[in-house]
Amino acid sequence: MADDLETLIYSLSDRQKAVFAGLVCERLLPQYEAFCRAVSWGSPAVYERGVELLYNSALGEFHAAEAAALLEKLELVTPGLQEFDSPLTSYAVDACIALHEALQFLTDKQETHISHCATATLDSVEAFVQHYRQLNPDQRGFEAAVAADPFMQAEAARQHRLLDALLSIHEFDAASIHQLRRLNGRGGIVDLARLPE
Repeated sequence: MADDLETLIYSLSDRQKAVFAGLVCERLLPQYEAFCRAVSWGSPAVYERGVELLYNSALGEFHAAEAAALLEKLELVTPGLQEFDSPLTSYAVDACIALHEALQFLTDKQETHISHCATATLDSVEAFVQHYRQLNPDQRGFEAAVAADPFMQAEAARQHRLLDALLSIHEFDAASIHQLRRLNGRGGIVDLARLPE
């Protein structure tokens, strides 16, 4: 993760961190949903409840007990990489890792979880860029090619935009969270239809 993103994340209050994690995970939900549809396994409802819990935690008390219970449910619906023969599996795993880190933050308030949540998102974009552009990670210039890709540029810009907006909001209400969700955009952060067969 870029140092400037990490610095901005660590400068957020706990409530701001919870909202940021919700925004990050919400854009990963389409990856998880696509996997669930493709293999007829998983539970988008568990994932959606986790995202809502992150937003709700910014409005009041952190829901540590519910987060702990959801972590157990999430573990049951997180795919194993060796269990499914789908190119979407790793993207679903990345989404689940991000949500796991975010929910873990609600239980212990360790800010490294939010950094890991954001990193899982960037890792997912990196894997996507590698796959759709058929890049060899051992090839010279791999990291520069990934960093320059429009999908990676868009994700880094989105996270910066969200962090900048969050830093200006100190008290959350339903309207401010709605505004942030609109700023966050809709749909996935990658175009899974571009993956090679």
